[in-house]
This record gives sequence, C-alpha cells and structure tokens, in this order.
Amino acid sequence: MEQPENPEQPIMADRVIVNGCVTELTLTSNGKLKFTERGQRSLTVEKEVLGFATEGSKIKIRAIVEGGGGGIFCVASSGALVRKDIVVESLSEDSLSLWSQKLRQYIDSLGRPKRLFVFLNPFGGRKSASKIFVDHVKPLFEDADIQITLQETQYQLHAKEVAKSLDLTKYDGIVCVSGDGILVEVG
Repeated sequence: MEQPENPEQPIMADRVIVNGCVTELTLTSNGKLKFTERGQRSLTVEKEVLGFATEGSKIKIRAIVEGGGGGIFCVASSGALVRKDIVVESLSEDSLSLWSQKLRQYIDSLGRPKRLFVFLNPFGGRKSASKIFVDHVKPLFEDADIQITLQETQYQLHAKEVAKSLDLTKYDGIVCVSGDGILVEVG
C-alpha cells in the first residue's frame, strides 16, 4: 500500500470487542493494529499478523508475538515468539465486512508468498524434522493462508531429482525442513 505523509493516519477505526473487552480498534496506514487489552497494545501487521479468518460475527487474527519461555522461534534476548489469536467481535455486520476487506487489502499489499513447495526429510534434524514441521511450521503456513505442496524425501538425492523437474512458476518459494542435506541438494 502507498504510504501517506502521516504514517499513523487511520485507515479504519471502530469500537469493537477484542478478546472479550470493548475497545477502540484502529488500523493505521503504516500497518499498526491498535487496541486496548490489559493496557495499550498494538500489532504490526507486516511482522506480527500471519493472517485472519472470519467466523460468524468475529474475526480471529492469527498473530505471532513475543512471549515468555522457550520455543522454536527465538528473538535475541527478547524472549520467544509465540502464536496468539486475537478475537475481534464487530458490533455490526457492515463493520465486520469492512474490517475483513481492509485487513485483506493490507495483508495482500505486503506481497507475501501464497504457494510454497516444501521438502521434508523425515530423517533430517536427528529424525525430528517431521515433528517440527507438523507442530511448528505447518500451523504457521495455515495461519498465513499459504498453500503448500509437501514432498517427503524417500532417499538420498531425491530432493535434487524433484527440484530439477519442478515447475518453479507454480510456487513463490521452496522450503526445506531437514538437517542441512536437502539444502545442499536443492541449492
């Protein structure tokens, strides 16, 4: 989206219910979703919002935010990143539709990948690649509405064979879930 002179200019603002609390929700032109939930809170759409889904009169915003404790996603000394759903309930049907439209337009303007080809080596990463994919990677792709084509490798150099015959125009990228072996094959 084009950035206007005032980066904090509201694209949309409305009174809604966020995680059970009535509050003002604002989407700004620089991609901030601002609301109050146990103190002032904002999400940066580009960095923290994976996607969203409309469910009845609610929008479930699927985000990844800094949280406490350990996890697979690490941020330098700031704590691990964790998945979090922010549930926005609109006070009117028209508002719900407009929020969905504005969020979709903003997310689409970011040019995120929509289709990925995933190589998964079930023996990679000390035989933990499949579990990492199912427990951590796949849910993120689903939250971000990314379509995946999954290819589980069957033998050494299988990924290299598949990559050579792959129609790259069908995908926005290739993801390797493994140890470092598949990266060498595909690269």
